[in-house]
Amino acid sequence: DDLGRKMSKTLGNVIDPLDVMNEFGTDALRFTLLVGSTPGQDVNLSLEKVAANRNFANKLWNASRFVIGALPSAPKAMQGELEPTLADAWIWARTKQVLAACQRLFESNQYGEAGRQVYEFFWTEFADWYIEIAKLQLGEGGDRAYKTCGMLVSVLDTCLRLLHPFTPFITEELWRHLKVAAQEHSAGLQPDGGWPAALIIAAWPEPLPQEGWEPKALLEFALFQDVVRAIRNQRAEKGVKPGQKLPGILTSAEHAGMLEREKNALASLAQLDAARLTILANMDQKPEGHAALVAGPVEVYLSLAESVDPAKERERLGKEMAAALEQATRLEKLLASDFARKAPPAVVEKEKGRLAGFLATAASLAEQLKKL
Repeated sequence: DDLGRKMSKTLGNVIDPLDVMNEFGTDALRFTLLVGSTPGQDVNLSLEKVAANRNFANKLWNASRFVIGALPSAPKAMQGELEPTLADAWIWARTKQVLAACQRLFESNQYGEAGRQVYEFFWTEFADWYIEIAKLQLGEGGDRAYKTCGMLVSVLDTCLRLLHPFTPFITEELWRHLKVAAQEHSAGLQPDGGWPAALIIAAWPEPLPQEGWEPKALLEFALFQDVVRAIRNQRAEKGVKPGQKLPGILTSAEHAGMLEREKNALASLAQLDAARLTILANMDQKPEGHAALVAGPVEVYLSLAESVDPAKERERLGKEMAAALEQATRLEKLLASDFARKAPPAVVEKEKGRLAGFLATAASLAEQLKKL
């Protein structure tokens, strides 16, 4: 250790791993080295990546704390039969996919890619999507709350096992807390084979067989996500205040049933007013005064009358149109100069494409201004 510190001070630009571990944690450094490496090549250690992986460790901790804290809100056993929600089916189908991918990647010694896929799954799917919907399902109480807790425990247990080779310290600690909390709450929450004494000796999660329902769950939830993202983008573009619930209409001949079943989750994640959210299979005439957008086979109409100040909206659109026209004028002058004759044809065509884009944007903004 002393020799390493002396070498770091002598070389100046060499990062001392002890300092990195003290500042960001051993697991964050270990995960960065394992996931950011390519077999046969040296690693250029980035402190920004180590810091990002420390944030991932914090995400692990916070998500695990939520799951453990959710258990007391559920009954200790199921009272009847209950079909899984779309979110339940989707997260389990994705868990199956991740298990299969990790098995394949570990067998081919692609450990970094395996770690990256578990990272993405845990952060962007389990934590960002499923846990948010799980909060709503837990609020229903009864069997729905119990089934949701079972899914939370199963997926978290699987993720901690998959991440243990990469981040052994935090996963061991979190898994121990999960095990104790699950055992105290219900014997029905234990994994197949029961809870081992420690995570380090727990069985590696094996890939699970496909049962036929997975493709539909994956497809429908992907559409659900597309609708939520489209509405969120529209809210941001129109400057709708966070937390303000909007009324809206969704139409889809093929997916109206799914959207109706997921109405409350959709309203919560997209910040819509569930009481004024209408789901239709078909619509004879488009509603007046609504912002229209499309998410795959779903048409979305949002009523922005309550949330958008016409004067401020005109000002915003006017500024954006002026900026687009300014860029278009600059490109027109550029293309009318010697640049068009001297530059490579591919570069000239690229600039012509940008000009067409700015002109189309300006025309679209002008149409929006006319409607205000």
